Amino acid sequence: MNRRTLPTIIATAAIAGCVGPGGPSPADTFTYTLPSPPSAVYQIADTMVVDVATPLGGIAITAEATVTMGLAFATDPGGVRVTGTVEAFAASMTNPMMGTETADADDLSGNLEAVISRYGVKEQVSFPELLGPVGQMSSFSVLAYLLFPRLPDGDVDPGATWVDTVNASYDGEEVSMTTTTISTYTLVGDTLVEGRGLVHIAVVNDITTDLVIKEGGITQKVAGLANGFALWDPERRLVAYVEYERDVGGTMSLPGAPPMAVSISGPTRIRLEG
Repeated sequence: MNRRTLPTIIATAAIAGCVGPGGPSPADTFTYTLPSPPSAVYQIADTMVVDVATPLGGIAITAEATVTMGLAFATDPGGVRVTGTVEAFAASMTNPMMGTETADADDLSGNLEAVISRYGVKEQVSFPELLGPVGQMSSFSVLAYLLFPRLPDGDVDPGATWVDTVNASYDGEEVSMTTTTISTYTLVGDTLVEGRGLVHIAVVNDITTDLVIKEGGITQKVAGLANGFALWDPERRLVAYVEYERDVGGTMSLPGAPPMAVSISGPTRIRLEG
């Protein structure tokens, strides 16, 4: 799957419900296992726009990041162990009051390591840490759950739903964050992307996040939805494409100032490239 596939994926997913639901998805192909070859490369693009209603008027803080993540898979007593290495990374955060901050691979430390069972993440052992001001906008703490969303336990027919709850936390030198995500998955049905059979899964993510920026004592509490879909590749036993769109809101507080309303929007897109 390459970059030219992306427009086709999006168009196909939009009409997947009209393609035909097909039969039930067999449990033996709708599970994670050691892929062949035991490696994969994902391209991740994340855009986040934070609108803050300050006493002096509204401001918009925009953060963008692109990540190329190489994954290696190996058998593990708990299922499959995944080790992810960042092969390329670029990020920026623009605040109209403070200018633009940038980050690259030199600002990252650590790798992704997780153990996945047949149905999803069993344990996220570690994830890359992004240092510097841009780190407050990082989604690395939930990366394993984005790459390996929960699959159903057993055979399912189109229309079937299943629910998963993920609690993730991060406590770094500059930022601490806790996130709870309740994901509701619905099997839409089989679809074709450039002749390749994929499985379309609709996803509704109900998210609650508490963020603390330690320098300055800034706190942020937001809740809302990140809705979208995932396309599962039964041959690779991996997700081929994921897309979510955020719509969350809440408050941001600074010491000595009343809480300010904040809203967060922007898409997350993940695609399997190799």
